[in-house]
Amino acid sequence: MKFLQVYAVVDSEYRVLWVGGEWDEFALNGGAQSATSNAVLSTSIMAHIAGAETRAETAKMIDAVLQHKRTLRLEYRCDSPSMARKFLMTIQPMKDDRALMVHDLKDAWHFSPPLNRWHYDPSARDVKCSFCGNVRLHGEAQWTSCDDIGERHPTHVTYDICQSCIEAIDRAVEEVRSGVHTDAPVDDDHLRS
Repeated sequence: MKFLQVYAVVDSEYRVLWVGGEWDEFALNGGAQSATSNAVLSTSIMAHIAGAETRAETAKMIDAVLQHKRTLRLEYRCDSPSMARKFLMTIQPMKDDRALMVHDLKDAWHFSPPLNRWHYDPSARDVKCSFCGNVRLHGEAQWTSCDDIGERHPTHVTYDICQSCIEAIDRAVEEVRSGVHTDAPVDDDHLRS
């Protein structure tokens, strides 16, 4: 597994002030040519996040870090069709109402067989969780593990956040607000399934 780290500095208005690490490589490998460093600098990070719920939860995490001047950590998934990838996101306060967002690759494994390539479509009827990658197919109440969905993975999805991930985000934000930090990882089984 290749070491991968992507980071960005954002201000209290969510403007991207600086990016580093393998930012461009990660964007290009994910087919996001419009998200390379030259394209995102001085823009709102929210303009590059799909899904209103995902933008709202990201803002909530950044705001908590900036307000309370404490670090937030959250594990999440950012998969490609061929590879599952688990990251640790760390948001830490900096001077002058800025935050450093670091995304460290913690684990990766291949999907066998690979998933269908998916595309964000705000009018899609199938939903993908922005934080764990699980899928809720149209007409189904339950989320299906991204590790188990296989060739049933839809080609067009909209993004939302499943209840388990909302709860994990709420716990991370509450730790920042309360000043209580535990090094216990987020429910790893949820991220793997």
